[in-house]
Amino acid sequence: MRMNTTPDVVRIMGVLIRRADAELARSAARNAAHSVEAERARRLEDARTMRDLQSIPTVRPQSGAARG
Repeated sequence: MRMNTTPDVVRIMGVLIRRADAELARSAARNAAHSVEAERARRLEDARTMRDLQSIPTVRPQSGAARG
């Protein structure tokens, strides 16, 4: 019977925890990159929308026009 079973289990658990932690860190980095890209796309779309809205000609009412 092996007497060092507990240290082996602790060592194995440490390896598994480090692997899980590394995967969580990679996943967080991917999520952050996707968020940055999505925000950039939203800003570009907002700028496009504002440019389109500003290009629409507007008609100002004349100051002496009759109302109502």
